[in-house]
Amino acid sequence: MDRLTTLRAQKRAYIYGVVEQVNGEWIFFDEDDDAHELTSLPEEVELFRFGQWIKGWLGEHGDIYISERYALKNGDRLRYMKPLSHAYEQWLAQLPDHAFFHFIHLINEWHFSVYDCLYCYNYMLFSESGVNFLMFDNSLDMCNVQHYFDGNEHRFELTLQTGKKKMIGVQLDH
Repeated sequence: MDRLTTLRAQKRAYIYGVVEQVNGEWIFFDEDDDAHELTSLPEEVELFRFGQWIKGWLGEHGDIYISERYALKNGDRLRYMKPLSHAYEQWLAQLPDHAFFHFIHLINEWHFSVYDCLYCYNYMLFSESGVNFLMFDNSLDMCNVQHYFDGNEHRFELTLQTGKKKMIGVQLDH
């Protein structure tokens, strides 16, 4: 599985909602009933049609381009990928594949998603060795992740608010 497929398969990876035309403007209402102008959504969205999610691109004036132009209707269901913070996105991109997939497996084991990250301090942007700090919240538990890195060596230490800990080291041969 590649990185993008792995990210798309994560729990809580998407923001879901419906669209409604209000006073001539298209508005997206998310699951919390927060209203967003359609123009504030990312360009790539998915439309729920025929029992499945279909990837498309938002156009102007309430159009979505899938295999053809589709004019939105009140009540159409849309979803889009949750944005990641810049530091966190850069950190994920900097992880070697082996460390990336170990990290994903590790947090998923504890019922966290990549998209539960509240905070990321990415020290890898500044140094080849050190520690990164990440904080996750899945609405049931909080998890602090310390990522120790030095060249090709990566170690992840996870700590829940209960004090439960887990560590895993990943060493690359190249």
